[in-house]
Amino acid sequence: MAKRSVKQRNLNIEVLRILAMFLIVACHATLHLPWLLHVDSNLDFLPGWKSALAYLVVQYGQVGVSIFFIISGYFLVRKTFTWQRIFKTWFQMFCYSFISLIAVLIIARFTTLPNSIAPLLSGDDLWRTVLWSIVPFIYGSYWFITAYVCLLLLAPFINCLFKHLSRRNMAALIIVLSFFSIWILLGGRTTPWNNVVYAVLGYIMGGWIRLYWYEVNDKIKSSYLWGIIVLSTIVMTVFNHYAANRTWLATFLGWHEQIKPGIQIFPMIIGSSIFILFTKLDMTSIKGFGHKVVLKTASATFGVYLIHENMFWYRLIWPTIAAIFPTPNSFISTVSVAFAIVLAVFISLSLIGFIADTIIVHPLTKNYSERLGYSSPYKLTNMWVLRILHYREPTHNYS
Repeated sequence: MAKRSVKQRNLNIEVLRILAMFLIVACHATLHLPWLLHVDSNLDFLPGWKSALAYLVVQYGQVGVSIFFIISGYFLVRKTFTWQRIFKTWFQMFCYSFISLIAVLIIARFTTLPNSIAPLLSGDDLWRTVLWSIVPFIYGSYWFITAYVCLLLLAPFINCLFKHLSRRNMAALIIVLSFFSIWILLGGRTTPWNNVVYAVLGYIMGGWIRLYWYEVNDKIKSSYLWGIIVLSTIVMTVFNHYAANRTWLATFLGWHEQIKPGIQIFPMIIGSSIFILFTKLDMTSIKGFGHKVVLKTASATFGVYLIHENMFWYRLIWPTIAAIFPTPNSFISTVSVAFAIVLAVFISLSLIGFIADTIIVHPLTKNYSERLGYSSPYKLTNMWVLRILHYREPTHNYS
């Protein structure tokens, strides 16, 4: 892989973080807006190409998720384990969920909550809501962040695999985990594929790119990567159409029940291709104010996720938007209005996330990190973890 300065490479990755989160917001908008898929209504999906394209947008949300896992592997494969990294991620999730609960409880004291939120604070649902908010990791309140924290816990073990296994063996492991993702499509009733396996596969692919891509970089042109993205997208769309039409074979293999996740390895393949393409981009023209905006927006992406996927706010955001915007009457207007909504939501939540992180989350994280002793004792923890793993610094050629 072509050598770049740390600053330049990081800027490429920060722009990629923004794109990835934008795709995730677009996915959730498609799922929740009433004139798109509107899964909240429990309506069944309709056959045809429109549904196929709508679910393609949902699956491109998984491309965004894959990119985040790949970025983690790319940067952490050469780093040692720290509890501080896990604490920061977990604590950010806790802050957003707990503050949201307090905010809703305060609002409920002064006004009537919307019908979509009020049931969450009554009867038995109240205790489930409290658990969802105060123990979000154990309760699995945010599947992506929960999987990410599990990935951070597993990272030192995965790094040891990179240390002791060859490039070919690691590629074989990627193939095996990839097969797990399509297992269910072969007519199986269960599959080893889950959120943690998904995260681990993304991490390994990111680590593999970091350690070995330079060996094949000159052989694989950017046009090939674009071809992979286009071909994968076409296959995903055709699968969605075929599954939605409930043909005999699709029903027999259970594809109609898998139309939302689709062929789950393809988002990872697309995410990897996009990641490599972004590392090749020249972003030296982004300077000054634009550079600062990119860095600040990228730092707020986790906040965007934690707000718009919060059990209170997603029930408020999308119905409110649906009430403001009339139902589009054509395909072009649907795409245009949906894009404008996603962009507006993304920008608004980025601002809110940046303010919340700056005023509340980051100061609290720093304070508790110092109280817990991560500034020095965590190094002792690292030593014991690495000693248990018999870890030595990798001897790979990282050039």
